[in-house]
Amino acid sequence: MPYFPMNHLPLHMCSMQIILIALAKFTENEKRQEKILAFMAPTCVLGGIMALLMPSIFYTTISVDQAFTSPISYQFFLYHSMLISLGLIIIRSNRINWSMKYYRNTVLVIYLLGIVSIFLNSIFASPSYEDGELVSVDFWTNFFFTYQNPLGIQITQRWQWYLYLLVLMILTALLLYLFYIPLMRRQDKD
Repeated sequence: MPYFPMNHLPLHMCSMQIILIALAKFTENEKRQEKILAFMAPTCVLGGIMALLMPSIFYTTISVDQAFTSPISYQFFLYHSMLISLGLIIIRSNRINWSMKYYRNTVLVIYLLGIVSIFLNSIFASPSYEDGELVSVDFWTNFFFTYQNPLGIQITQRWQWYLYLLVLMILTALLLYLFYIPLMRRQDKD
């Protein structure tokens, strides 16, 4: 019987880009297309870079010693490299009127997807109970890295989770801000 592991569902930001590409391509509303592209450019470039720097496939799909022998690793690196290229092409196209409004919208959408991912990670987890008491979680998804951080730091206390989520939120806002500022400045000069 065919089985599709839940951690391979297209609910990661990089997988969602495929849907956004289709929406941007087939929408006839130019303003909506600009909004989609303004969201895609930073998430493709920054997300692709982060994925290549911290490849999640090495703790979900294959081991590090299979890095050069598994087709999945080539697929992973090629796909994320193409996303970076797509983001740079969107930027070079000069079709977007870069503004703080798009920055704000991008941050808010990523925050919303992060919150949704917490619930999805919980829904798709496989908990083990003994006498009605949770003893372990045997399988989990890690959409948006809200379940397990990509650095492998153990988080066991509730305050550590809150701190981790706060750090994710701050890093998201900061990296996107650093991405948008040069684009807005360049546009103002032109």
